[in-house]
Amino acid sequence: MSDPIDFLALTKAETNARKRMRFLALAHFQEGHSRTDIARFLKVSRTSVNKWVSNFLLHGVAGLDSVRPPGRPAKLGAEQLSQLSEYIDQQSRLAIGGRLQGTDIQTYIEREFGVAYELSNVYRLLRELGFSWITSRSRHPKQDGQVQEAFKKNFQLETILNIPGHVALANVDVWFQDEARFGQQNTTTRLWARRGSRPRAIQQQQFEYVYLFGAVCPATGTTEALLSPLVNREVMKQHLALIAARTKPGRHAVVIMDGAGWHTMECADDFPNLSLIKLPPYSPELNPIEQVWSWLRQHVLANRSFKDYDDILDACTSAWKHFIADVERVMSLCSRDWIKLT
Repeated sequence: MSDPIDFLALTKAETNARKRMRFLALAHFQEGHSRTDIARFLKVSRTSVNKWVSNFLLHGVAGLDSVRPPGRPAKLGAEQLSQLSEYIDQQSRLAIGGRLQGTDIQTYIEREFGVAYELSNVYRLLRELGFSWITSRSRHPKQDGQVQEAFKKNFQLETILNIPGHVALANVDVWFQDEARFGQQNTTTRLWARRGSRPRAIQQQQFEYVYLFGAVCPATGTTEALLSPLVNREVMKQHLALIAARTKPGRHAVVIMDGAGWHTMECADDFPNLSLIKLPPYSPELNPIEQVWSWLRQHVLANRSFKDYDDILDACTSAWKHFIADVERVMSLCSRDWIKLT
């Protein structure tokens, strides 16, 4: 026969006040007191004492643990939640664009499932399903995802077709190239400030600007940049000349660029150690230099005003130097698996 349970010792060791009360009730019960007396001693209802004693007799000490109430049952079942998630995913990827708002989801739930949700509960439900209110990325309506995937899949073959026959893939350095305009009509962005305040950033009305030509070799973190008041083939050739000069003897540079009017294949004719490959139309997301421009604006150039053209030149020079100072950052931001040739 097992030893009797020392409920007084359990009471002293327990930190949970409610559970201590149950142990104390069982200690009195063990001593032979009636349930009515126990209820009077502890100033609790006899119903509670009956429940505690019954749970102990049926389940032992474990029967005295607190059981969390189940709460209100969910309005939507697992199958309905799955349908809702699929609907939101599909709407966020529509080719025609548009924006799905909380009120739209609220209407959909009531129409499809006959359940009325307060808008605040719609937002709570969305968070539970793993959705958040985020900024979308722009996409050209003529963009073709299949063409982009084919370009990435066949990039090695495209490289072989565009470089001289004697150049081995192991000797190829892949570069990304692009240009962006920065000027007095500058961008504004988010910043830390007191909650409820709306800080004002100066946005000038003048129209001085400069073009920043940038190129990155993700494998090495090597970069080349050029500032110009205009864009044309001659400036493009100057930028390619910098890349060609930076390419080590015995190596061959493959420069990936978009289809801008001044990005012509003839621009590379004067550089035997350099070849050009154009991205598919309407595919800026395949060029990580676009992310470099965003980084420059977000971290250095946004929310600023510029006095004149020279001031813009100085700011862009400083911003580019700040970006390339961390080679690991350059490589991490611009590396893409699909450009690996060997």
